[in-house]
Amino acid sequence: MSALSIGDELELTCGAPGHGGFVIARHEGCAVFVRGALPGETVRARVTEVKKSYARASTVEVLVASPYRVPEACAAAAAGAGCCDLTFADPSYQRELKAGVLHDLLVRFGGFDPDAFEPAVEPMPGAPVAGWRHRARLVADGAGALGQHAHRSDAVVVAPCAQLPDVLTDLAAGLRAEPGTEVALVLDDAGAAHAAVPARRGRAAQILAGDALAEYRVGGRSWRIPVGGFWQAHRDAAPRYAQRVAAYTGRYGGEPGRAWDLYGGAGVLAGALVDEGFAVDVVETSGGAIAAGKQSFADEPVAFHRGDVASRLKGLPAPSVVVLDPPRAGAGAAVMAAIAAAGPRAIVHVGCDPAAFARDLGVACENGYRVAELDACDAFPGTHHLEAFAVLVPGREDRRGR
Repeated sequence: MSALSIGDELELTCGAPGHGGFVIARHEGCAVFVRGALPGETVRARVTEVKKSYARASTVEVLVASPYRVPEACAAAAAGAGCCDLTFADPSYQRELKAGVLHDLLVRFGGFDPDAFEPAVEPMPGAPVAGWRHRARLVADGAGALGQHAHRSDAVVVAPCAQLPDVLTDLAAGLRAEPGTEVALVLDDAGAAHAAVPARRGRAAQILAGDALAEYRVGGRSWRIPVGGFWQAHRDAAPRYAQRVAAYTGRYGGEPGRAWDLYGGAGVLAGALVDEGFAVDVVETSGGAIAAGKQSFADEPVAFHRGDVASRLKGLPAPSVVVLDPPRAGAGAAVMAAIAAAGPRAIVHVGCDPAAFARDLGVACENGYRVAELDACDAFPGTHHLEAFAVLVPGREDRRGR
């Protein structure tokens, strides 16, 4: 590769988007991953990192703008925070870029034929493109003010983020914490705002505003989760995902029987399965999530199993349907192979990282399943992230791209 150094400024013509909120340009044969630019733009960018096979750069000036560029909507991102990386693009174009990245990853990481899918990333129905996040974690700067980490840095940027509703922005502005401390904020489904320094081993949570527990609702059920505990970030995500799982199960699950809900948290997707007539085994590592789930499902056919998914599958009753919503790293080859070996009529995969999602689907197809449906939604507007969904059923998948 050419000799590049941190701080060099380059004039670059930008190409396709990559997975991670950047577009790909080339400089004297070297791939440069450019943040803050769109495909087709010519920009002046400053090199921020140099590796053996690529470099990273951040846009300093847009010389030739894309017709899809709009004024930056996030003050925190404009000041260098790592929160929003696409709020300078038209929302419909953001979804187009994400769909292209998902397609590329299905081919490269999943081994699928390029013509197998034409994924579209649909907007969350009725949801705004800003102020959609009802859970966030901020960090205190040297003066104790709450902000976001700068992109790929421990520095803290204190400025409003477009993802947060005004209630949480105002709450954060009025709080102070020990420098370097992480603070969880929640605007719950009862309309109450909370802030806490989450519990750590040997130290109880410190409540800064509101209560220790936040209330979340999906359908006729409710959960009370510690303010620092996991829940979907988008205010409408949990009910929308549950609706999708119910619809997929209704189409592909056959006669109700036993179901697995893996990486199941407090059981939101388990609730969708119960409503379709299934008895559910939930596997989850978090004791707090399991406690909340047991309370919500006290009189329903849901059994919670604490532990790592890979180690808990052997002891579970055979499933007719498996739903999994793994963390960003994905389920991995061993878990996907074990799910396939259990022989369910349908596997519903919910993935928040498209690369890991593509790998998981590829493994399932190597173990006797095929993709019956594949969808994606824009659950993280203004960022490069998306949520992908697939239904796998027994059968041979033609994956000529492998």
